[in-house]
Amino acid sequence: GENGAGKTTLMNILFGHYVADAGSIAVEGRPLPPGDPAASLAAGIGMVHQHFTLAENLTVLDNIVLGTESLWRLSSRRDAARSRIRKLGEDYGLAVDPDATVASLSVGERQRVEILKALYRDARILILDEPTAVLTPQESAALFETLKRFVASGLSIIFISHKLGEVLAACSRVTILRGGKLVADRDVAGVTRAELAELMVGRPIPE
Repeated sequence: GENGAGKTTLMNILFGHYVADAGSIAVEGRPLPPGDPAASLAAGIGMVHQHFTLAENLTVLDNIVLGTESLWRLSSRRDAARSRIRKLGEDYGLAVDPDATVASLSVGERQRVEILKALYRDARILILDEPTAVLTPQESAALFETLKRFVASGLSIIFISHKLGEVLAACSRVTILRGGKLVADRDVAGVTRAELAELMVGRPIPE
């Protein structure tokens, strides 16, 4: 969808940040209580926002485990957490030093930390809100390779974008929003860039 079509709002409803005016959400057939991010996390939903939510003065390790353990247990679990973060990074091509401070990281590395936060909490459905908006072309290419690994391992990815080339390259199915309403749901293999553009804006777009 275009900017303002409702993509991020819909995902914030799914993640529990906002409460919908109507309708319901079910994850693998189980109803999800509205407005409860903890319930969304427990259901295996992870979200990487376009604007990162990291504490720059803390390490990668601290940012990832913050909120997953009671404070008095954190010190005893640091070595295990460090090992798990390194293993996740190796498995998914998200290498980042767990002991580096976030302030010292590049934008692409910070995005890796956000994704690792979701994986560390055992996310099975990962929402990425316009993830390439802050990345260089090389970082975007690396992200797409990472997404392929996710899908191969059984994760589901919800990829929010208005860049049609990325949608056609990275996705298997595309859902189009226009003016806050669902207007189409298509297999990517059966649509063209021109068709997607027309669905997004509601009229034919000349070449």
